[in-house]
Amino acid sequence: MYVGNVRRILAATLVTILAGLAGYATILCMPQPLFAYSVTSSNITLHCDTAFSAEAGRTLLDLARAKLEASPLYRPGEHHDVFICNTWWRRLFFFNRKARAGGLSYYPLTYNVFLRDGLIDENRILTTTGKRVPGVRTLDYFVAHELTHALTGRSIGWIRYYRLPVWVREGYADYVGKGHSLNYREARRAFLAGVRDLDPARSGLYLRYHLLVAHYLDKEHWTVKRLLETTLSQAIAEDAVRKEPQ
Repeated sequence: MYVGNVRRILAATLVTILAGLAGYATILCMPQPLFAYSVTSSNITLHCDTAFSAEAGRTLLDLARAKLEASPLYRPGEHHDVFICNTWWRRLFFFNRKARAGGLSYYPLTYNVFLRDGLIDENRILTTTGKRVPGVRTLDYFVAHELTHALTGRSIGWIRYYRLPVWVREGYADYVGKGHSLNYREARRAFLAGVRDLDPARSGLYLRYHLLVAHYLDKEHWTVKRLLETTLSQAIAEDAVRKEPQ
């Protein structure tokens, strides 16, 4: 009798957990009801849980799309949805254990991307302490960066996507997201000097990976297809940057 009760309890617990996971996945795929405000520009819809200027929203999407259009992975006829979580419980729900991230892509479950606190009218994203993220990491950068992850996965499939070297996966998303803002010479000098911003483990930034991708795409003239097929380790890629002719 006791063993039978334990089995029933375990079975009921497992069913509850699976139902919860299925419900969570469903919301990740169809979160629109939780975001009251939205605006669409061409093939991208921006959703937010707080009111914003429609004109500012369309400008933001236009900036992000201009960056995406520079990538051969972009398809004008493919629709994308971006969700900005300004209220604490939405950030907790959609970011959970990655609460410090600026944005998340849940590919291959969904092509939807989620961003943390965003000031759409200012084209800025906020840190966990409420400060504006400065410099080239604008809100449209985060939109383009996360959508590039989705485009990459759709292009090469989820198995190959997760087998990509981190420097390629994050570096290419940064390469697209930052547009033409990278000063390659300055970034390389900082890399050679061991500047903190070029160390992802210390800074949380992907500038080191961006530099490596820029080397192969802009200096070695690789195609994006070749980049996404490479199995080069980060160490080999870094060595190539170090050995560049002065």
